[in-house]
Amino acid sequence: MTAPYFQYWGKAKKDHDGEGADYHLLPYHCLDVAAVAECWWRRSAGIRQAFVTQTRLEECQAKAWVLFFIALHDYGKWDLRFQRKAPEAFADVNSDVAVQDIPLSINDIKSYFHGPEGLNWFFADFESRFDTGDDWMLDDSEDKECWLPWLAAVAGHHGEIPEASENTGLPLRCKAVEPIFRQARIDWVNTLEQLFLIPAGLCFADNPPVLDEKSAIMLAGFCSVCDWLGSSDFFGYDANPQDSVKALNDWYQGRLPSAEAALRSAGLQSRINAGPDIKKLLDNGHNPRQIQALIKDLPLKQSLTLMEASTGSGKTEAALAYAWRLLGAGLADSIVFALPTQATANAMYTRLEEAASKIFSNETNLILAHGRARYHEGFISLKQSATPVTAQGKEEAWVQCSEWLAQSRKRVFLGQIGVCTVDQVLVSVLPIKHKFVRGFGIGRSVLIIDEVHAYDSYMYGLLAGVLEQQKACGGSAILLSATLPDHQKQALARAWQAERYGANADYPLITSYASSESTTFDLKPCPELRPDPVTVEIELLTDEQLLPDESLLLRIEQAVAAGAQVCLICNLVDVAQQLYQAMYERFEKNDTLEAEQLGLFHSRFSFNDRQQKEQQVVETFGKHPKPENARDKGHLLIATQVVEQSLDLDFDWLITQLCPVDLLFQRMGRLHRHERDRPQGYKRRLCSVLVPSAPEYDLHELIYGNSRVLWRTHQLLEQASHASGFVEFPAAYRAWIEPVYDEAGWENEPESVRLSYEKFSEEAYASHCCAKQLMQSSMNSLADDDANVSVLTRDGEMSLNLLPYYLNDQGERCLLNDEPLPAADDLIRSEAINLNTVPVPHSWGKRGTGLPEQDKDGLIWLEMQNTGENLNGQWQQWRYRYSNQTGFQRKENQPKGEEEKDKL
Repeated sequence: MTAPYFQYWGKAKKDHDGEGADYHLLPYHCLDVAAVAECWWRRSAGIRQAFVTQTRLEECQAKAWVLFFIALHDYGKWDLRFQRKAPEAFADVNSDVAVQDIPLSINDIKSYFHGPEGLNWFFADFESRFDTGDDWMLDDSEDKECWLPWLAAVAGHHGEIPEASENTGLPLRCKAVEPIFRQARIDWVNTLEQLFLIPAGLCFADNPPVLDEKSAIMLAGFCSVCDWLGSSDFFGYDANPQDSVKALNDWYQGRLPSAEAALRSAGLQSRINAGPDIKKLLDNGHNPRQIQALIKDLPLKQSLTLMEASTGSGKTEAALAYAWRLLGAGLADSIVFALPTQATANAMYTRLEEAASKIFSNETNLILAHGRARYHEGFISLKQSATPVTAQGKEEAWVQCSEWLAQSRKRVFLGQIGVCTVDQVLVSVLPIKHKFVRGFGIGRSVLIIDEVHAYDSYMYGLLAGVLEQQKACGGSAILLSATLPDHQKQALARAWQAERYGANADYPLITSYASSESTTFDLKPCPELRPDPVTVEIELLTDEQLLPDESLLLRIEQAVAAGAQVCLICNLVDVAQQLYQAMYERFEKNDTLEAEQLGLFHSRFSFNDRQQKEQQVVETFGKHPKPENARDKGHLLIATQVVEQSLDLDFDWLITQLCPVDLLFQRMGRLHRHERDRPQGYKRRLCSVLVPSAPEYDLHELIYGNSRVLWRTHQLLEQASHASGFVEFPAAYRAWIEPVYDEAGWENEPESVRLSYEKFSEEAYASHCCAKQLMQSSMNSLADDDANVSVLTRDGEMSLNLLPYYLNDQGERCLLNDEPLPAADDLIRSEAINLNTVPVPHSWGKRGTGLPEQDKDGLIWLEMQNTGENLNGQWQQWRYRYSNQTGFQRKENQPKGEEEKDKL
C-alpha cells in the first residue's frame, strides 16, 4: 500500500504549463531539503564541527538528528488548510471525497501558516509523550525541553522562530477529517526514523540533545538556506509515490546529485587551499613582522582572539592568516569581515580580492555588503525569481530567498569572504526576520571585526550578544584594535564566558580566549620583531570653534604649492563642506594651484558617488598612487572620520580637530605611513591639532558623547607639547589610552567635565541595558530592511535614509544616478534605492524641522529639481542641494536682505 503521507502535495505550480508534473509530493520536497543539508554537511567541515560541538555527539548521530529534523520542516503542510491553497493539485493527489467536501473559507486558507502550526501539530500528534498534566503548554518535562528547540528552529524557516501554542485555530468542520491528516504526519515521522535515526543507532524514543536558544540559531539558518535551495529549479517535480521505505530511500539517494548541483551553483561549497602561510598573503614574499610572526603559535581551536597593534602594522593580514589556519583545521568554512563604516568596508573589499584567491582554491564568492560587488551569478536570478510561480505565492521559499537577497548587503553571509559594516552583524541578535540566516552565516565563519574600539555602549551591548551567539554556534571571532582599555577587554572576555588571568601590558599583543581562560602572546622572545619607535611632532592651535584661522589656511595653501599631501580632518560634515568651499575659492584665486588638487571626502554622498570619491582618495593618497606621478604635485583632502579607520592613506602633514585619543592616534597613523621621499619642510611627521582654550567642546562633545575623553586627551596633548613636543609610538598606545578611559576621576578635572561625564555614564549604562533588553525582547520580528537595521543597531541616532529624486519629462522619478526608479515589482528596485540613498543626520528628521515623513520602509523621499550640475530643493524653512562634488547640504532660509549680507 502507498503510505498515507503521499496523498499530499508540497509544491504546486500556479498555472499548468504542460511540462512535467504540476505538483511535487510533500515527502519528496522534505527530502529534497534534507538532501541539500546532507550534501552540504559532507562538503563543509565547519558545519560538521558546529553541530558536533553543539550536540556533543559523535558525527554520525549529530548528522542523523539534523537531517531528521530538517525533513520535518514542512510538518505543518499536512493540514487541510494548506492543501486547499492549491485545490486542483490536492483533488488530484487525494481523491478522498470526505476530505474534499469539507468547506473552508478563503480566510481559513490564507491565514494558515504552516511553519508555526507544524510545531503545534507535532506536540499535539504526540501528546501522550509530551503531556504530563492537564495543560501540555505548561509542561516542562525533559522530553519537551529537548524537542522544542529543534522543532522550533526548523519550523521557523520562513523568517521567525515560533513559540509553541495550543492548536486552537482549527475550524470545527475540519475536526472530522483531522485524524486522517494526523495519521499521515505520524507515519511520516516513523518513516524518517527509519531513514535517518535507526541507521545511526538512534530511535524516536530517544531524546535529541538539548539546544540552547543561541545554538538553535545555527540549525534555523541552515534549514532555511537548505529550504531555499531545495525549492529551486534544480529539483524537478515528482507526483509518483513510492511503495516502500526502501524505495523512498533509493529515491532520496537519487536526489543527492541535484543537491550537489544546487550547492555548486550557489557558490556555497568552500575549498580551502592547503598550507596556510602568512607569507603568501604579504606583498612580494615579505617576511612576517610584529604580531604577524605570532600567528603560527595561536591555538587551532574555537576561540575569541584580540589583536592589539598599531595602525599600519599588518593586523589585517595577521587576522586573515589566522582565519586561514582555522579554515584549514575544519573549524569554519568562510570569513565575515566587519568594519565600522561603508568607506572602510569598501577599502577592505579591495584589499581582500587578492587574498581571497590565495585562501580558497575554487572560484571565490567574495561579497561586499553594498552594491557593485562580485557575487556568484548562479545563486539567484533576482529578477526572474521575483514573481511567485507556485500556488504558495509569497510563502514560496524560493521567492522569500529572492526577496531577502534582493539587497546586496545580505548576501555577505553566504559567500566565502563577506565584507560588511558591523551593523549587518549586530542585527543577527535582534528581532529581525530571517536573523538566523545571518547568525548561521556568521556561525559557519571566522568573524573578524576591525576597529573594535570605535563602538559606543549600545553597540558594545549588541556585540556581547554576537560573541555569545558565535561561541554557542561553534564559530570563532577575531577582534582588531590599536588598543583597548582594560575594562573593555574584561567585558569582551565575559561575553565569551572566559576569564582574564593577569593583565599583560606588553605591546603589540595577542590575547586568545580558547576556553575559559586567556593566553597572551607577545614579542618578548623576539625583540628584533618589535616595531621601531616612531615620533609624531605635536602642534596645538587654539580656536574656540576648532576652526583654522587665516594664517593656517595660508600655510595649507603654501604646503600644497610646495608639493605636500595634506589632510584636514573635521568632526562634522557641515564644517568639512564649508571649509572645502572656502578653500576652493582660495585655490581658484591662486595661480599656482588647480581645483583638481583639492578634494572632499565624507559620508553624506550617495553610495555611487561615495565609491568614486573613495577611489579618487585612495588613488591619490594610497600606497600605490594612480598615475604613479600623482604625488609629484601637492593635494589637500578635507575629510571627516571616514579617513581615520582601515584606509591605507599616506599624508605628509595632518591637521585635525580635537577628538578622543584612540581616534586621534588612528588619524596620526595616516602620517608618513609608507617609506617614500617627502617634500622639503615635511620630512618629519607633524600633526597640528585644533583645540579650545577652555574645556567647552560644544558640538564635538555631542558627536563623541563624552567630554571627559576630549578634555583628558587635550590635557595629555598639552603635557606632551610642553615637554618634548612629540608623541612616541607604540609606547603612547598604553601610556595614553588607558588613563584617558580610566573610570576614576582626575584630581584637576573641571566640574563641568565631571558633571558631563556623569550624565554620559548614566546614558551609556541605559543604552547598554537597552541593547540587552532588545536582544531578549519577545516583540514581533521586524522586516529585514536597511531602515530597521539602522534604527536597531545604532541606539536610535543612526543617520536617516534620504532618497533625493527629480521628475523627468515623462513624469518618472529619477534618482541621483539619473536613472528612472525601477518598478515596484522589480527586485532591482531595492538595489537601486540602496545605491542612491544619502545618509543625513538623525536630527534633521525631527518633526517640523525640515524633512518629509519616512515611508513604511524608513525612507525619506525628497523631491528636488535637476539643474544639470546638481539637484536643488526646498522643504519648509530649509533649502537643500546635492552635487557629486560636495554631497548633500542644507541651509536655512533667511529673511530678505540677510542672504546678501551673508554673502558679503
